[in-house]
Amino acid sequence: MTSTMKKLTIILATFMLLSPQAHGGEPAPLDPVLVTLESGFTNAVAVRNAGDGSNRLFVVEQAGLIQIIENGQELPTPFLNIDPLTNGGGEQGLLGLAFHPNYSQNGYFYVYYTDTDGDSVVARYSVSDNNPNVADDQSELIIIRVDQDFGNHNGGDLHFSPLDGYLYVGFGDGGSGNDPCDRGQTKDPANLDNTGSCAADGDFEGNNDSRALLGSLIRLDVDNPGTNVGDACGEGINYGIPADNPFSDANGDCGEIWAWGLRNPYRWGFDRETGDLLIGDVGQNAREEVNYQPASSSGGENYGWVCREGFIATPGISCTVANAVDPIIDLNHNIGVCSVIGGFPYRGPEDTWQGTYIYADFCTGDLYWTVQNNGVWSGLAVLADTFTNVRGFGEDEDGNLYYVSSSQVVQITDGNYSDVIFANGFE
Repeated sequence: MTSTMKKLTIILATFMLLSPQAHGGEPAPLDPVLVTLESGFTNAVAVRNAGDGSNRLFVVEQAGLIQIIENGQELPTPFLNIDPLTNGGGEQGLLGLAFHPNYSQNGYFYVYYTDTDGDSVVARYSVSDNNPNVADDQSELIIIRVDQDFGNHNGGDLHFSPLDGYLYVGFGDGGSGNDPCDRGQTKDPANLDNTGSCAADGDFEGNNDSRALLGSLIRLDVDNPGTNVGDACGEGINYGIPADNPFSDANGDCGEIWAWGLRNPYRWGFDRETGDLLIGDVGQNAREEVNYQPASSSGGENYGWVCREGFIATPGISCTVANAVDPIIDLNHNIGVCSVIGGFPYRGPEDTWQGTYIYADFCTGDLYWTVQNNGVWSGLAVLADTFTNVRGFGEDEDGNLYYVSSSQVVQITDGNYSDVIFANGFE
């Protein structure tokens, strides 16, 4: 996209956005402008930065490619191409990317993809020795593999915590509908006994089955492989289990698990300033939800699936759950939503946006916002209509916020912050 086209996009976005007040709810604490940074991608699902001072953005494409945007332009050669390892389509493919906190020193980054058998893989790759814009595609080290029974509900996001430096990975419940493998509540992680596979009859069977990790958020120490893995359920085990994980007790309880009771945590993220965690969990037929875990948490939260969907009992499911943690956001499907896309609290340069959590719905294309004040979340209103299907969010090194549609990377900025329309001498 040319520079002139990008400037025109800023102008069009300014006039096309619907006023937040027009959608109901409280007025948003910002004046949104959507700026197309680059387009021409194929099934983009996420955008990330390497935290190495290069200010590059890395765009994840579902078919197995990672592209680089440098100085506002897409580079001609992919950073990584693992197309032969995955089948990108539906809810499968290359789904997640996270750079090691010390990437500038060690060159390590981590990807989440579903392999050609449909199983979930988290793997480490290294940047090449002679070109910082190209990874070594022969450097794969599989960190953990988790078997899957169905092709959907793979989760796919992974992030390093800005507080503890551990790698967190989100897995869906294994797919199909109504959690047929019964991973929601009858399998309390504290009583798994390293079992948890889903046979054709829906029963759990076998020992050390990786499928016991499905429907959960796991927490791994990738810098100390082999440490404290006596109760590990994952395959590969090129990782350690932090000793303070809530189920890390060497009693065969799948010590990797950090939180559970999730249906499909497709997109989620940390607040880069506070370390708080916000999890977009895709619902079934009734509700979409966002779950909140404060940085002070010691883990172990149960978010209620399969018995709970949003604030309600899951329609058609008869079960109860003790001590389920309610979401902070519950979107009813009767307003047209279908798949929540979790985002990030804004921590960029614009003062009035600080701490505002921005997320989206895939079907409506609406961006939503909410803020927390003294433990109370308020706002919960539509920020803007993107007129597209939002598939993921990301931040650059300065904290500016972006979303991706299938083909575009778009910056979400504030028209009140600076004269973006007439930037760069365009008047």
